[in-house]
Amino acid sequence: MVDYHIVVTDHDFDDLAIERTVLDGIAEVRTLAADVGDVGRQLPDSVDGILNLRAELDRSAIGSLDECKIIARYGIGVDNVALDAASEKGIYVTNVPDYCLEEVATHALGMALALARSLHRYDRSVAGGEWDRDVGTPIHRLSTRTVGVVGFGGIGRAFGERAAALGADVIAHDPYVDEEEVVDYDVTLLGFEELLDGADIISVHSPLTDSTRRLFDEDAFHRMRDDAYLINASRGAIVDRVALLDALEAGKIGGAGLDVFPTEPPAADDPIRDHEAVLTTPHVGWYSEEANVERRRAAARCVRQALEGDRPSNLVNEDAVDG
Repeated sequence: MVDYHIVVTDHDFDDLAIERTVLDGIAEVRTLAADVGDVGRQLPDSVDGILNLRAELDRSAIGSLDECKIIARYGIGVDNVALDAASEKGIYVTNVPDYCLEEVATHALGMALALARSLHRYDRSVAGGEWDRDVGTPIHRLSTRTVGVVGFGGIGRAFGERAAALGADVIAHDPYVDEEEVVDYDVTLLGFEELLDGADIISVHSPLTDSTRRLFDEDAFHRMRDDAYLINASRGAIVDRVALLDALEAGKIGGAGLDVFPTEPPAADDPIRDHEAVLTTPHVGWYSEEANVERRRAAARCVRQALEGDRPSNLVNEDAVDG
């Protein structure tokens, strides 16, 4: 007989075998039946732990959780969880901070290289029956380019290392990182506006917070070079979609690589989806078979730790819970 009951709010896995294996002997694992928009009404008051992917766990949903010990996210960001409400209830919130570090850094670099080499333009041109070398010009050597990284945490550093290894100069902006932390990296820390002024390619790797929401707005695009590329494999809302589209249409930037959007999926008629200067992917930067297994095991292990009375790994609301 199991002692605890765990709810998976939402998932796109074939089954929950990984979670059930990790929690075997201690907890029953089940998933909610309805869509993620109605999670708050479906969560039983007596649930002992929650595994969460994309569902919004707002203050109202969390307020009714009287027995819950932990909310474990299958990912890095926790912007869909009301952290203050969880802390007030004494509920641990955990994430999996490094499961897709390699994948996102490589995906962003792939987008940067594709744009820098005009692969998106050449692909569409050839597919359309043309054979025109000029459709993608001008192209410059990567070793002559400056790559800017906004958000120099684990993924940002992995991306920067990859870009530097290919010969690019790397600059970065992160208000929470100082020079002493990056002495082992081939990077120069700058202010945000300085980075916008100096980068030929900018890759975003910041979390979504009040200060980063729409960080790339009309003013930011105005400062960027008119041939610069923006890569976003972080959170869609960091980029103001309307300002980006205006900048693309006005030729204020060279193009964009987008793995994330403010609303996912974007509307079928969203002009950014098939814009000739934009390379898009459906929020898959995190994905590899290995990363998917790793995040599931790690999230489930956090739940088991909490249920067994231990402090779970990857605790996001550490100070609030301790208080």
